[in-house]
Amino acid sequence: MLATLKEVLPAYLEEDAAVGAFNLAIAPDIRVLVEAAESLGAPIIMQVGPAVAEFMGYNAWGELARELAADANVPVVMHLDHANKTEPIWKALDAGFSSVMFDGSQLPFRDNVRITREVVERAGRYGASVEAEIGSVAYLGKDTHKDALTDPEEAEAFALESGCDCLAVAVGTTHMMKTQTASIRFELLGEIAERVAVPLVIHGSTGLGDDQLQRLRATHVCKVNIGTALRVAFDGALRAELEARPREHIFLELVKRPLEAEKEVVLEKMRLLGWHRPTI
Repeated sequence: MLATLKEVLPAYLEEDAAVGAFNLAIAPDIRVLVEAAESLGAPIIMQVGPAVAEFMGYNAWGELARELAADANVPVVMHLDHANKTEPIWKALDAGFSSVMFDGSQLPFRDNVRITREVVERAGRYGASVEAEIGSVAYLGKDTHKDALTDPEEAEAFALESGCDCLAVAVGTTHMMKTQTASIRFELLGEIAERVAVPLVIHGSTGLGDDQLQRLRATHVCKVNIGTALRVAFDGALRAELEARPREHIFLELVKRPLEAEKEVVLEKMRLLGWHRPTI
C-alpha cells in the first residue's frame, strides 16, 4: 500500500530499527526496492530528486509507485527528495507522491520555516507528509551546499514552528561518499533527539560503516537515506556486463545483473537497519 512518512516513521522512534530510504535512478529500481522490502517484511521509502523526476516525468513515477504499492504487502512511500524550490513539490503532489521534502537548509532560518510551513499546509490537502532539513549536509566535491552541523536549540524551534513530519539533521555525514569513513556525532544526535519530537532523518548514509548504521537503530533516527551505494553497485555490474558481452544490445539482458547487484546492497543495508524477519 502507498503510505506516508507520517504513517510509517513514528513507530520506529523507540524500536531497534530504522527505515531505509533509497534513491531511484531508473524505473526498474522500483521493483528491486519493493521486492527487497517484501522479502524482509520491511517498509520501504523510494525517493527521487527533482532532476530524476523531471527526466522521466513526475506523473510516470507517481503512477509506477501507486501500481506497485497497491500489490505490495509492505508499506511503500513515494518521496520527493531534496527539492529546494516549491515548484517541484507542487508537481510531485499533483502526481500522487505520498511524501515530499523541502530542503531549505541553505536559507536563513526564518525563510526556511516560512516556506516549509507553506509546504506542510499544501501537502496536508493531499494527505502527504513533509520532510525538512535544519543544519546542512554537504556534497562531496561540490560547493552547492554548505557543511553546517545542526544546532539542537535551532532544531527544536524549527520542528515546532514549521510543522514538518520528520527532520533531516547534519551530524557528521556527507552526500555522495563512496567510502564508509563518515562518523556520526552521537552525542550531538542525542541532544537533538531530546529536544525534537518528530522522527529524525540522516542523509548521506552511504558514507557510514556497518557499525554506524547499526547504532542508528537505537536512536530517534527513523529514516536513513542511501543512494550512492546503489549507483556504485549498478554501475560496476553494468560495466562488467558490457565488457563481457560487447555485442549485446537488449537492454533487459544487460541490466539484469546490475539490478541484482543493486538489490543485494538494498538487502544488506536493510538488515543493518534491523530488518531480518521474512514475510509471513
